[in-house]
Amino acid sequence: MITFQTPPNDLILPHSPMTRAFMAAADYMAERSEIGLTKSGAWNRRFIEWAVAQIAFPGWTEEKLYSVNKVLNEYDVAPLEYLHALMDGLKWGRKHKATYRLSKTGKSLAMSADKAFMEVVPAFLFRFDHADGMRSEAPMGSWDLFLNILNHEIGDGITAPNYARILYGEVAPGWGGPASGLSLAVLRPLCWVGLLRYEGGFGLDERVYHKTPLWDAALVLDPISSGDNVIPFRS
Repeated sequence: MITFQTPPNDLILPHSPMTRAFMAAADYMAERSEIGLTKSGAWNRRFIEWAVAQIAFPGWTEEKLYSVNKVLNEYDVAPLEYLHALMDGLKWGRKHKATYRLSKTGKSLAMSADKAFMEVVPAFLFRFDHADGMRSEAPMGSWDLFLNILNHEIGDGITAPNYARILYGEVAPGWGGPASGLSLAVLRPLCWVGLLRYEGGFGLDERVYHKTPLWDAALVLDPISSGDNVIPFRS
């Protein structure tokens, strides 16, 4: 079983990009009452461009995004697409005519970063199918398995291919193999919520993942072990 405990407040916003994104969106709506919506129902460009500058989401910075886009829309910034879907699904926000506003629940969460963290992080990790739409094969296993193995094996850092070999043995290399699925459906979400961080390049073998201080401060793991009713062989 995976549970979370409230971490020290000073660790949350520096290390948890998704919590930072929620708090930024809430602050924007508190100051302006609402976020404008496009005809398709997406958050409008004015907010997206403001949010990208405020949040400094790893991998989705102004510098990187504007290097391939002249303007920024919601679909250009995947973390904000996920945040919008999360807030809709859990009714933390609601559409009002051509605008988006915080709900009563959303306003309550936005009162403190620790309260937001305790709702945003488990909801984002466990209530999305992070393998949906991937070209590579979805990783086999459960979050209990993925997190316990990482906790035991990450040491001074781990790459996706090494993680895949620990889980599955020798596997096909490259973006078509299991390491790709783990990178996109397990390691990336853990980075987005702030339990992991990475350094290095874009390649599977180049990017090295490390625990952040939030891993030990917030994550409570129930180690995978044999059942209490297992009868051992005599030695």
